[in-house]
Amino acid sequence: MNILGNLKRIFWERNKSGENWYTELRDGEGFGLSGSNLEIAQNHPILTPALLFVSKLFSQADFYMENVKTKEKKYEHKVLDMLNNPNYYQTKMDLLESLMFMQIANGVAVLYKKSVIGMPDEVGAVYLLDYNKITWPENFKTNTSIKKEDNNIGKQKIKYDKDGENLDIAIDDLYFFYDMPNAFNSKNLFSCKSRLDGLKQTLINTSDSLVAKNIILKTNGKEMLTGASDGFPLSEDEKKEAQRLMNNRYGLSSTRSRSIVTKANLTWKSLHIAVRDLGLDESVKVDGNIIYTALHIPKDILSLEAKKTTYNNFKESMVSYIQNETQSTLDAFCEVINTSSPDKKWKLKGAYNHLPVMQYIMLERYDVVKKQGDALKSLLDNGVPNDIALEMCGMDKTIKLTQPKVQKPTSNNDTQNAL
Repeated sequence: MNILGNLKRIFWERNKSGENWYTELRDGEGFGLSGSNLEIAQNHPILTPALLFVSKLFSQADFYMENVKTKEKKYEHKVLDMLNNPNYYQTKMDLLESLMFMQIANGVAVLYKKSVIGMPDEVGAVYLLDYNKITWPENFKTNTSIKKEDNNIGKQKIKYDKDGENLDIAIDDLYFFYDMPNAFNSKNLFSCKSRLDGLKQTLINTSDSLVAKNIILKTNGKEMLTGASDGFPLSEDEKKEAQRLMNNRYGLSSTRSRSIVTKANLTWKSLHIAVRDLGLDESVKVDGNIIYTALHIPKDILSLEAKKTTYNNFKESMVSYIQNETQSTLDAFCEVINTSSPDKKWKLKGAYNHLPVMQYIMLERYDVVKKQGDALKSLLDNGVPNDIALEMCGMDKTIKLTQPKVQKPTSNNDTQNAL
């Protein structure tokens, strides 16, 4: 019985009667794993929840506008209105979550800022587009120029969703966000590959391992009666009679016999396969951790090894992930929005300091400030000059230090007079 030997050539399906049957696979596909990266990302048992984790975390950003010169913050601006109310079908978190999911899956995420009719500078709605449905103009090529104003490529129009909405959209009305550097295709700098392209085989292996386990579990428990090696094959009638006896006369119920008495030269064999011996679960764990690594998710946050981690390790890993991965992705998002914003006095900014896990960093920061203050006081008490003491404590030397006022002790006569 060679089940595993044919795993790459068959695909399990179920017909209307509930029976199992198998069909040939097309080249390059795994069990039920086919289509574009976006389709795979939505239907993979490990990749899909991992992408949801990354996307949901990204969508929790707190946006504000910062003055370029004074660094003043404010929470009222047209750009913020655009993000807070993107379109009729999505909230801000819905849009950002979908954008990050699409950005990783396709390699490129595209936002379409739809202007109000008759008011080209007023954005009425923002929609997320599927990059796979964009058709570029014939002989399209990104050219180079010294100034942005000299480059008329933004006036060219792409065709979106020919078989659906069939829209003509100017490139200037689109925001492009990239999962990987977009400098590798000089003919079209608006294109970019996805990190999932390099994970394709790992994704297929993971899916195949899980489906193989399912097939084996459905075949386990079956038995076979066969003639002895020195006997003759059973005739058709003898085979049917043997099956009838096994299925109807013998078994574990109260009305059946647990023993078999026969004069025939037959041998009983079990078709059971120990799933543990095949190493499918271990293979899934290894491939799953490769997927998490590709998404830069630390093992203390998500892991298939079922190893316990301490709460402190989780907090440190989570804070590190937000600071080094999610925040940098958010900064890149803000820069794209700022590039095409007509208001150059204010810039869109985003942060995650409001998240509960980030309070862990605030506590550490306060502890550092307290230690700096204690060290500074000790240096000043020992006669070290102010500027040198500030420098030794890693503080700004321009800080003006004042001696605390010492309250003179009151005498008994002063106290009586006051009374």
